[in-house]
Amino acid sequence: MSQNNTLINESSLLISIEDFMINICHEQFVDDHEEFKRELLDAILWFKQIYREDFSYSRIIHVFKRVIILVDYILERMDMLIYEDILKFEQNHIFHIQGIIQHEMKNALREQIDFQRQEQSNRFKLECYLNQLLTHYARLLFVRVDISILKKFQHYWRIDDFYEALRILRNRMSNKDTCFKDLQGYVWALEQGVEKGYHCHLLLIYDGNKHREDSGLAKLVGEYWEQITNQQGTYYNCNTNDNKEKFDKNGLLGIGMIHREHPQQVANAIRAAMYLVNPEKEDQRLRVKTSPQIRTFGTGRFDVEWRRNI
Repeated sequence: MSQNNTLINESSLLISIEDFMINICHEQFVDDHEEFKRELLDAILWFKQIYREDFSYSRIIHVFKRVIILVDYILERMDMLIYEDILKFEQNHIFHIQGIIQHEMKNALREQIDFQRQEQSNRFKLECYLNQLLTHYARLLFVRVDISILKKFQHYWRIDDFYEALRILRNRMSNKDTCFKDLQGYVWALEQGVEKGYHCHLLLIYDGNKHREDSGLAKLVGEYWEQITNQQGTYYNCNTNDNKEKFDKNGLLGIGMIHREHPQQVANAIRAAMYLVNPEKEDQRLRVKTSPQIRTFGTGRFDVEWRRNI
């Protein structure tokens, strides 16, 4: 697992840079050139330490990379040798940089619309998948677990580290090994947040005839994640009795045992699962991937040879 002597949190840094760029796009720094120069200097110095040419970044981060190219050009023209000389930039340099950002960000911000469209497509796929399972089986045990990295260790974890740990977990899910025995279906959604950093929401759907202890299963899955991450990972068990009681009081419980002949349970299960593919969670999208092809959402297959009577 990659580690940095400077202990930079890749996830939170990329979010901070995006926020910086959006603020400038909204003209929050235009009247305070000194603050803008300090913010720009810090962003460039930190980004230089985490940037990887082989990674794929969000459109806003790509705009920031073009800003760095412009800054390098200005420094060269002024015979300045270090990035700290950004603090010596004149007003016309600042206006030029801010103008480029505000122009380029118009197209970059369309990424948010693309994300929302993709999430709408994912919602349709997920609903079809869940309807297949809920129609096919008389009862299924729905288990929700959120997995992430402890805050104090997040600076050790880059996106490739997290995705590799998640790949191991998904492989066990596909093979139905260990705590995933009798798994009839699954859903996963990889996200990036300010506090949680890189994290993943899991929906695990077990054979309701063979399992009843949903909270116990969630605990086993969480402990397995801790093992994979060398005890640097953490998890949230959504299936605790206290958590389920809160939803049950309002008639919205959509995890635990779900019976096909109870339409309200089925509707609640589908509604609860939609949290994993919410178009309004734009701020949770990934800002970096190991490659453009990396998926951030997936489900199991319904039409598999081991499933009976299909």
